[in-house]
Amino acid sequence: MSVPAAAAASPAPPHTNIIGGRNATEPYSFIVALSNSCGGSLVAPQWIVTANHCGRASTGRIGSMDSNSGGEVGKIDKVVSKPGTDLAMMRLSKAAHSTPVKLPQSNPAAGTAVRLLGWGCTSWPACATPHTLQQIDLTVLSSSKCLAGGGGMGDVCVSGDRTHSACHGDSGGPALVGSTGDWTLVGETTGPGDNGGECATSTLSTGIAQHLSWIEQQIGSQRS
Repeated sequence: MSVPAAAAASPAPPHTNIIGGRNATEPYSFIVALSNSCGGSLVAPQWIVTANHCGRASTGRIGSMDSNSGGEVGKIDKVVSKPGTDLAMMRLSKAAHSTPVKLPQSNPAAGTAVRLLGWGCTSWPACATPHTLQQIDLTVLSSSKCLAGGGGMGDVCVSGDRTHSACHGDSGGPALVGSTGDWTLVGETTGPGDNGGECATSTLSTGIAQHLSWIEQQIGSQRS
């Protein structure tokens, strides 16, 4: 899926797709399909949150369920990563018209329903990659359940098993809480929650709340 957050200083091959999910049941104005084959989330008109280990991308397709068509296509002119984490922000050269996702003030409690989105593998180890956005509804676990995957207590650990999980290609995509048309970004898909480095397990999502001040600082600066 990805490298542990603590080791994400150098880009690794994109990982993570959704196993056991289904085609998206509603439009997500903030979802981004990046040209590096990872996902992302529009958090401000000119800013995308994604996974640092995915590396650079030249463009992002915003608000489309199809990774190859539709939505807004924006050029990325800057990438900022937070040292020691798997968190990166990509700046669009021009502001998008799509509505950004809400940002959290705190992490969701264990037991909270959480939705993952992505274009990753829908099967494993024989990977089938969809063009249509996939979603899956899972459950937030205690952050301690993803420590083996390199997570910390401020990250979001998401349940998973051999038939329901994120997989290769889902990295950088959102972990969401909320309901139809009212979603909050609580995590950025980073990798497996254990140390196996593959799919069919819990998913480690870099917690957004713990990095909120840094994210807001990037949004509020470097506008030119």
